[in-house]
Amino acid sequence: MSLRELQEQLRLAIESADRERQRANDAIMERNMADRRAEEYMQYTRKTTLTEYLDYCHIHLFQPISVQTDKSLTTQGDITSPKGKLRPNRLRPWKDFLANQKNTQERLQSAYIDHDNQRALENLAFIEGLGKRVASRKLASERDLAHLQRETIETPVASIIDHLQTVDSVQGEFNIATQEQGTLRKLAFVVEYKAPHKLTPASLRLGLREMDVKSIVDRDSVPPAKIEGVNNPEHFQYHADRLVASAITQTFSYMIHGGTQYAYITTGEAFVFLHVRLDDPSTIYYHLAEPGNDVIAQKAAGKEYVHRTAVSQVLAFSLLALESPSGNQRWRENAVNMLDTWEVDYEAILRSMSDSVRTTPPTSDYHPNTYTPIGRLTMRLRTRKPRDTCHPSSVPFDDDDNDKDRDSPGSSDHEPPPDTPSRPVNCKRYNRNAEVRSRGANTFEPRTQSRPFCTQLCLYGLARRGPLDPVCPNVLEHRGTKHNSNEHRINCQTFLTLLHQQLRQDRDRDCRPLGIQGARGALFKVTLTSYGYTVVAKGTVAAFVQDLQHESRVYRRLRPVQGVCVPICLGSIDLVHPYYYEIGVLIVHMMILSWAGERLDKSEAVKDVDQKVLSTMVTQSIERIHHAGILHADLRIANILWNAEIRRVILIDFERAELMKGSERQALAPISSNQKRKRFSLDEQALGKKDNGDVTVSESQMKLRFMNELFMAQKRGCSTGRIR
Repeated sequence: MSLRELQEQLRLAIESADRERQRANDAIMERNMADRRAEEYMQYTRKTTLTEYLDYCHIHLFQPISVQTDKSLTTQGDITSPKGKLRPNRLRPWKDFLANQKNTQERLQSAYIDHDNQRALENLAFIEGLGKRVASRKLASERDLAHLQRETIETPVASIIDHLQTVDSVQGEFNIATQEQGTLRKLAFVVEYKAPHKLTPASLRLGLREMDVKSIVDRDSVPPAKIEGVNNPEHFQYHADRLVASAITQTFSYMIHGGTQYAYITTGEAFVFLHVRLDDPSTIYYHLAEPGNDVIAQKAAGKEYVHRTAVSQVLAFSLLALESPSGNQRWRENAVNMLDTWEVDYEAILRSMSDSVRTTPPTSDYHPNTYTPIGRLTMRLRTRKPRDTCHPSSVPFDDDDNDKDRDSPGSSDHEPPPDTPSRPVNCKRYNRNAEVRSRGANTFEPRTQSRPFCTQLCLYGLARRGPLDPVCPNVLEHRGTKHNSNEHRINCQTFLTLLHQQLRQDRDRDCRPLGIQGARGALFKVTLTSYGYTVVAKGTVAAFVQDLQHESRVYRRLRPVQGVCVPICLGSIDLVHPYYYEIGVLIVHMMILSWAGERLDKSEAVKDVDQKVLSTMVTQSIERIHHAGILHADLRIANILWNAEIRRVILIDFERAELMKGSERQALAPISSNQKRKRFSLDEQALGKKDNGDVTVSESQMKLRFMNELFMAQKRGCSTGRIR
């Protein structure tokens, strides 16, 4: 073989080796790229840590927010008028706000340190997708802002708190509990939405200052818009003062009626955190936060920044509010009586500002403070926010959906209207730590002894002048010093009189909401302290008193089957002082009942009952009220309960029931086979009216309506506890 041929073979061999090496390198690069793609996909789709979640929320949800600048595309209405709202006397800066935030964040860091790497929150893919939707919309109204805040602030904060509730160390440090722990949901703070094109950053920066609000209300001279052709800064300051005072007055009024120390107003870009001290409800303290600028300042100072993001600041604020005591009923009433109202209507404030003044405000810089929480963690901690703000409503109880669990998150069917606070967050008060107790929680929190409800037989005896029930858990209090007595020391009329007096003197003592409300009323657990009788009170507002009076008349007709298939009704009382239930909801009338039980479709105790037996019980309960001449007219699963004590099906909520004239027939099944029922007349003065709500129909029509109601209840699955 010639030299040339050998050289050619060598060249081919080298080229072949090069190709093989290139293929091997390409394969390695493909594998590396696939690994990187897999890693990126995993990072994109895996759950996030708390630190990552806060960072991503700021980048993808807060930063893309934009305000509609085209006036023709924005809402033209002004800030909600504070007319008739309670107003504070003084507006003061909240000087220790940042110190409170820092302390809360450090406590959270310390309690959460062992879980910092836990991946429990939504992934980056979801957050980025939501962020794209946020970026595609511009804020043009309060409704836009309310929707955006729920998506970008309130839901993330609620998700964080849901996660923190599962961490024992955090649950022990802060006042948060899970649904399963059965604590009562309470209003933690109020949230108010103000469109950013109405309440601008310049208005907030200049209008938020120490002031006596009355001087703003009484001011009647308007500085000229221009002086020698130049914009007059005093003209803008005049309007900024009024805009800010108006917005804060409305929120302040909600805070007082709701008995909460905390609230915030948000424009999406800025947050005004508010605080009313329980020992001085006439002064409101403020702190202005602009999270976008706060984060920029932290970065410029070379400091951690996640604790200054919007979600983080609201989170810390929420934790502070959740562990702080609320104002009780007497505190609210005293504050309402002490404070003046804003009677002047300033709906024309914005319209009175010329476009040139609104678009070219005087210089108003924001000066953020920088700080970093001290702790072993390097995470930038942020604040929390429950979904437990509360909004006033002209109709306090829904007309139809009491199927819904009113204690659960997301139970409201209706969006709050613009310029009203949002509903409460799903956070519940938990065991209070020593620090909070030392601040005087017991001074303002309701004083309620934890007594179980009295038994059906106990209250039956009270209503019918019968004997005590020896197995009633409160029988010792009923007996008092007569340890061996088998008789009630008071009768039903005396019980109602004493309860009326007790609630007149103190609505906080042994009276607390159960967090359950229906079409016409809300339920309370009430104890007559001096005798230990513990009952359910169904309270309602002035607009629905007649409905509860009608229901009381229905219970009178159902007297023979009370304690058998309907609750025992002891009568009704009118409150001397209204009970502040929710913002704008004043309870003025209560109907007193025995504890009926749990919803048939949610009771654990009913699971061991044979379905056929249960179906028969439901049918019998319906037939019993029909025999007494009552057409329920609202037989839904929400109104059919299981009473574990007497192991019977109980029907409730008779506000819509019809009393069929001439159809009264003695019902069956007394509460005890060896106990003869005696006639007992309810207090007519407490009831307000005589029984005059009968409906006259022919016997055939009446039977047809009874049969139809029973058929429809069975068709809907009410007889088995299953909703169809």
